[in-house]
Amino acid sequence: MDDYPVTHELGRIDVVTLVDAPALSRDVALDIEAVQSAWPAFERAFDSLQGRRMLGLVYGGNAVYRLACVRLARDAENALGLDETTIPGGDYLRLRLRGEAPDVYGQISDAFDVLFARANHDAERPHIEAYRREGEVDCLVPISSQR
Repeated sequence: MDDYPVTHELGRIDVVTLVDAPALSRDVALDIEAVQSAWPAFERAFDSLQGRRMLGLVYGGNAVYRLACVRLARDAENALGLDETTIPGGDYLRLRLRGEAPDVYGQISDAFDVLFARANHDAERPHIEAYRREGEVDCLVPISSQR
């Protein structure tokens, strides 16, 4: 892990450590059209997107894409009727994409290809798309801890 950060044509690659985070979620088929059509409805379920962390989780060997939003204090009652999940903590290899929306979203698959080629991948945890703001996405691949 001492070999990071690394500069790649898509962006900078770093090792980051996440902590477990409770989240609200909804699963959809791992199909680009299903995923793209599910995001707007998922986002509309919330009172506001202000202060929210939206993520997409993909578990290896699974045909499911999990739309997720880290819980906020105001979500205590889960009146939205969403599923409950945990965003798993641990070490991740991260490539941050930046660009104009929606073009930058077309680079997500390439970013994961780059990360999986470099990663000592931990298949027990999902790889994650973390939507930071319009035109900025963190692509995260879980790595086995080498500490």
